[in-house]
Amino acid sequence: MRIPVEVRPDFIEKVARRTDPLGAVEELVWNSLDADATEVRVDLEFDDLGGVAAVVVSDNGQGIPASSVETAFKGMGGSWKRGAAGTESGRQLHGRHGYGRFRVLALGSRASWTSVSDGPGGRTKVLIRFQDGDSDFDVDDRGQADTENTGTIVRLTGAAQRKDRLTLDSMKGELTGRLAMYLSKYPTAKVWWRGALLDPSEVIQHQYEEQLALGSGSEGGPLLRIVEWKTKPPRRELLVCDAVGVHRITLRAGIQAPDFDFTAYLLWDKFAGLTDHDMLEGEFEQSDSFLGRAVEAARARLRSYFRERERDRAKELIAKWIEEGVYPYSGEPSVPVDVAEREAFDSVAVLVSRHLQGSRLARRTQMVLLREALRRQPHAMPKVLDELFELSGTQRERLEDLVDRTPLANLIAANAQAVDRIDFLGMLRSLLFEPLSRAAMREVDQLHRMLEKELWVFGDAYASAVSEVGLTEALERAMGRLEGVPRQQVRRADGRAGRLDLMLSAVSGAGQSKRHLVVELKRPSVTLAEKEVAQVRSYAYTVSRDERYSHDDQTKWDFWLVGNAIDDVVRWMIESHGEGGGLIQNDGRISIRVVTWGEILDSCEEQLKKQQERLNYASSHARSTAYAERAHADADVVQLLAVRGNDSA
Repeated sequence: MRIPVEVRPDFIEKVARRTDPLGAVEELVWNSLDADATEVRVDLEFDDLGGVAAVVVSDNGQGIPASSVETAFKGMGGSWKRGAAGTESGRQLHGRHGYGRFRVLALGSRASWTSVSDGPGGRTKVLIRFQDGDSDFDVDDRGQADTENTGTIVRLTGAAQRKDRLTLDSMKGELTGRLAMYLSKYPTAKVWWRGALLDPSEVIQHQYEEQLALGSGSEGGPLLRIVEWKTKPPRRELLVCDAVGVHRITLRAGIQAPDFDFTAYLLWDKFAGLTDHDMLEGEFEQSDSFLGRAVEAARARLRSYFRERERDRAKELIAKWIEEGVYPYSGEPSVPVDVAEREAFDSVAVLVSRHLQGSRLARRTQMVLLREALRRQPHAMPKVLDELFELSGTQRERLEDLVDRTPLANLIAANAQAVDRIDFLGMLRSLLFEPLSRAAMREVDQLHRMLEKELWVFGDAYASAVSEVGLTEALERAMGRLEGVPRQQVRRADGRAGRLDLMLSAVSGAGQSKRHLVVELKRPSVTLAEKEVAQVRSYAYTVSRDERYSHDDQTKWDFWLVGNAIDDVVRWMIESHGEGGGLIQNDGRISIRVVTWGEILDSCEEQLKKQQERLNYASSHARSTAYAERAHADADVVQLLAVRGNDSA
């Protein structure tokens, strides 16, 4: 019997994805698991020259009933899995679109399915063949089967562009990563890769998970699970999965995380109906789609997570070095210059830690030499260490940045954070007060974005912030949901909704005392007057009257109205209050201030004055531009700095 394929050849070509052989193997494994297989084996057969002659995927699943072959292979869509709740044993299903059988073309030009299944008439065997370029599936219904087990064997032979990549050692680890969540959820399902069992638990170094919030209207957002591996995967991936962990869409992680080998999983029941083919159809390109917003939130959290892990790893390494007796310092530093030297050494040592090898004495010697090089010839360090260790591009850039941005005599006393802050203040002052850049600056996508990364401007106590958040979401983030109190929109006294420019949060006293700072930002060209003060007062009033706030004695709220200039009426309000610092209202729990950027920048610069004098460092247009390119490229401020530079000239 021959079954005609009722889809156009160009569509088959589109879903075949010929350059992704491992993806095709994965699709066949999912088909086996969806058939309730408890054992799936992937094997390669080789020709006389060592090339891959055949790819074989076999399982002990339920098989393909002869009665359903025509329905299953005739066209696209209509897969039986779309209406099924799960497998007979209760496992989650993967496929839903009926595209998977054409993925085999990435593994060979000829495919055969030999399948044994149980049916009303007893156990039957069926053979299905397909050849690239043919328009039909060839079905050989062989009738009764005398084998003991049901299951399917898929065999792929013939030419395929990249199937020899399956011989790479990294393939086992990559397939393990893609199946890890499912295999962990269903331990009775076993998958073998070329005779080796895929066992995620053997290769997992560290795990972390966190539920992401996607903003208002997205309660119960996706779960982000981060798995760090003991062995290096061929690439870092962000795998979009359903709530169980069944892999739906493969994306690159899209972040920089030097020296971390990981896979990230984004799990949500809303992803259950998606496949990689949705990517082909442009689903992800819709930035406002739930998938697009979820991926954006996941990547943002991945960046902050690995910054935290980098700090944790540095502490762990240093503690280990001290315990082993290889760390070249003893005791605690007693003077600021020693503190700075120790910080600089730790940064460099952690950066090249993978290259510090050998016996305890050898590593101790390497540490001492590294310390002396830092003290005596810091300018030569990047070149010397690169020649010794063949550093990555990121490692070289960080070392060169540490050396080049301060005079050599003051390198040991350099504090990278202080230099960055000095550059940022110089940049921000120019952008806010130079006439051309001040007129061109956009509030939301430039000023807000910059300040989200520079919370220290408002105080070092603030560790987190959100921007452009509604009053409803702001109160829920700050207070949580009260039991028995239904969710309702928070409105200002005049009935209008409100959006906060920036909400910063700080926690002290082991989580007992919380403080939130709401910053209302105005364009540099706006003079702060009664209208702007009334807006901030309406936010403060709304917070003070919300029932969640009335139950919380530990949380303080500060509201700042910030701009370049203040009119006389508002100046009079500040002077009448008499406490200074721009304060116009304070009841002990809620305070309101009106402050200028000049006052904020002056205060920040005063705090950095001693460090700046010690560093003998002065920011410049070139340095502030370089900092903007490195730290604030997403805010698109480099062009503004160019405008400012032209204006100054």
